[in-house]
Amino acid sequence: MVIVTATSRDTRSARQVSRKAIPLQKAHIHDTSVQANTDFLASDLTPSDPVVMFRVQMQSDTAAVFSAMVSDGSTEVTLKFNEGDQLTAGALYIFDLLVHVDDNVNFQVDQAAKIEKFIVHEVLWAVQ
Repeated sequence: MVIVTATSRDTRSARQVSRKAIPLQKAHIHDTSVQANTDFLASDLTPSDPVVMFRVQMQSDTAAVFSAMVSDGSTEVTLKFNEGDQLTAGALYIFDLLVHVDDNVNFQVDQAAKIEKFIVHEVLWAVQ
């Protein structure tokens, strides 16, 4: 029989564990018009832990290519969702985006559109 003793580095309270297991809402847009090829969040999203997943929900009234604009502070890259194809107008999509501690994230569409519903949740301990 092996006996394992927890150290102070190993122990977490139930409150600490459960708090990290609950998704944190990072952004919410409802029934709002946005411009083409322009960041539509007022400020970039940043992760609250070193590595997290942003679960992104998006529905627009206009068919458009939906992208995440991710910057590490020096370089910005465009990450296109849905294989770079336009999202179908009026259809709800959900995407997962892995985010690193140095990332700043915003979002764009390539057509002027009305965002019917947009939500970003930060998932710290993702279960797939």
